[in-house]
Amino acid sequence: MVRFPDIKPIRRGGDAGARVLECDLCVVGSGAAGLSAALEARRLGETVVLADAAPQLGGQAISAALGTLCGLYTNGPAPVRVVHGVMDGLLTELTAAGEAAPRRARNTVILDYSINAWQRWAERQVAAAGVTPLLGAVLRGVARDGGRVTALAFATRFGDVEVRARGVVDASGDAVVPWLSDLEMGTADEPILGTVMALFEGVDTGLCADWPRATYHDAMKRRGAEFGLVRFDGFIFPVGEGRVNLNLTHVETPLDAVGLALAGIEGKRQVDALLALFRDEFPEAYGRARVAHYGQAGIRQTRTIVGASRLTVRAVREGAAPADRVLRCTWPIELHTTVETTHWEVFGNEHLHYLPFGAMTPKGLDNVVVAGRCIDAEPAALASVRVMGPCFAMGRAAAEALHQVRGGSVHQLDIAALQGRLAANLVEKTRDPWLDRLASESGPEAHSAG
Repeated sequence: MVRFPDIKPIRRGGDAGARVLECDLCVVGSGAAGLSAALEARRLGETVVLADAAPQLGGQAISAALGTLCGLYTNGPAPVRVVHGVMDGLLTELTAAGEAAPRRARNTVILDYSINAWQRWAERQVAAAGVTPLLGAVLRGVARDGGRVTALAFATRFGDVEVRARGVVDASGDAVVPWLSDLEMGTADEPILGTVMALFEGVDTGLCADWPRATYHDAMKRRGAEFGLVRFDGFIFPVGEGRVNLNLTHVETPLDAVGLALAGIEGKRQVDALLALFRDEFPEAYGRARVAHYGQAGIRQTRTIVGASRLTVRAVREGAAPADRVLRCTWPIELHTTVETTHWEVFGNEHLHYLPFGAMTPKGLDNVVVAGRCIDAEPAALASVRVMGPCFAMGRAAAEALHQVRGGSVHQLDIAALQGRLAANLVEKTRDPWLDRLASESGPEAHSAG
């Protein structure tokens, strides 16, 4: 006979204090940069706590439903990969399983990926590597001893957690560790707009898969006001039979919980308006379409650190190679400051630009390296390195740097030794076999700003 459980009394009582976790490296943020940093650090033998305010791993790659992996490849007719590291396994596994596929765009190659497959790969790797995941954890305090961060205080729904670490990678996207350390920060003097992505299903992709983006853009410009649209450009592309992914909305992404929630609601309204427009304008392809998934408000750029050096637009355009460079990239300047459109500055076939390590090291902190969209960079320059490929490479550079300095300062490390450990991301070029089945976009946007 089945025994039904009884109720036993429990009470919180007084303040039990914070649970304490100790590790070599605490990584704040589990998106592209943070996941890369955590897995690279474990590969180096470091103990790692990977913390994220969200209840799942993956950052915006999952929560914002991005669906596109950009910034991995060179430009031109024969692209090669210039980003390498533990995240290679993600590319290999997803392409082999048919969960990611290459597509030519903006004179380079991006990979369209399955959000679920990306997330499950991340979860399996974290578990297998022995990374300690700390999810639903909001950072609310930083303890310091001079220029060294000694502990991070997190709040979770189950109580407070204190993480004591020798080094910290801030991959939060908002540079929350320097911010809570009361350091001087930077932000753009006008809003950098975000996007609510969406996935439509029930689409006749056999009919519309080869439509150029101009087909959609023309309809959005002609009839957008009628349906309540605010943006009239962006991406739309098939992701398997009957499904298309959309990056066609613009919302502000304030550093305010209420404001960001309202932005997400507004972005979903814009998605609904797009669906109504497409059903009316393209009934043969979209007459039975519906929204399969709304992403959360995708944040592009907010706070940035004041680092030992700064990435500039001039350096990006000229392909300047600083003495402390740690990665290469060819992604265009993709700037979202205008509600109606996006500014694209696509580079030539031989172009490469580089990120200086100094842009990842906040002044005033000796054992913190930032990775991802909160590095020190002019807003338009950041718009060329904040995509996933460079973020993978930043995560690797951050892990290698903190492993190298141990108890020392990241501002005084041997940069030549670090570059030796990062040689794969500075000199190697890989022709991936999955590029043999490269799909091209229709129209001029495959090779230019479109």
